[in-house]
Amino acid sequence: MGSTASRAWRSCCTTWASCGLSWPVQESTLNVDLDFKQPFLELNQILEALHKHDLGPALEWAISHRQRLLELNSSLEFKLHRLHFIHLLAGGLNKQLEALSYARHFQPFAQLHQREIQVMMGSLVYLRLGLEKSPYCHLLDNSHWAEICETFTRDACSLLGLSVESPLSVSFASGCVALPVLMNIKAVIEQRQCTGVWSHKDELPIEIELGMKCWYHSVFACPILRQQTSDSNPPIKLICGHVISRDALNKLINGGKLKCPYCPMEQNPADGKRIIF
Repeated sequence: MGSTASRAWRSCCTTWASCGLSWPVQESTLNVDLDFKQPFLELNQILEALHKHDLGPALEWAISHRQRLLELNSSLEFKLHRLHFIHLLAGGLNKQLEALSYARHFQPFAQLHQREIQVMMGSLVYLRLGLEKSPYCHLLDNSHWAEICETFTRDACSLLGLSVESPLSVSFASGCVALPVLMNIKAVIEQRQCTGVWSHKDELPIEIELGMKCWYHSVFACPILRQQTSDSNPPIKLICGHVISRDALNKLINGGKLKCPYCPMEQNPADGKRIIF
């Protein structure tokens, strides 16, 4: 499968997953390797279960990915246990003993979520009267299910190295932020008759702040030439691990060999590998 098709497939799957749609992924006639497709199919199956108020598949997934979720500072596993506990509370006195037994799952999260755990344990006092008429009635709010779907989608996409938003929506949002600024720049340039300032098609005359939501990776600047890399001058990783731009690599070639500017290693220029962020 070509890289362009792969990116398109990943983009479509992310959009479908964020909407909770599994049938486009399952019924797609695109020739995609099962190993490539499987994470998206699993994600959508879990979302379908969450929409049916079934927490089992999501809890199983969160536990199996616990270490990576902790590295993201994710609270997904705790939120899933909390929602299951609330689901038991909604069963009234008949589920009280089961809820008390299930509360043991909160122990690993006591340090980070102490206040939330205290609130849930305090709600047990009102089970006889009914939570819906107590100070803890907010625990029964149906919005918790929508929140857990959003949290799962965001964290699952992070583990897959994807934005939770579709590339189209991100591009549209970025354009809405940047367009007023660009229109003002255009007006100033025309007024002062200095159109030559903006002569490069792939470069803006000033930096436009888009906000953290539109940041996905850092821009690499070559440490040798002090220039930002581009499609025509991409970053190249040398055998020793140091990274420079292709233009810098070409300038450093001497007698068919390349000596790294940062370490003594001498290498063949053809051994350099292009890096794609």
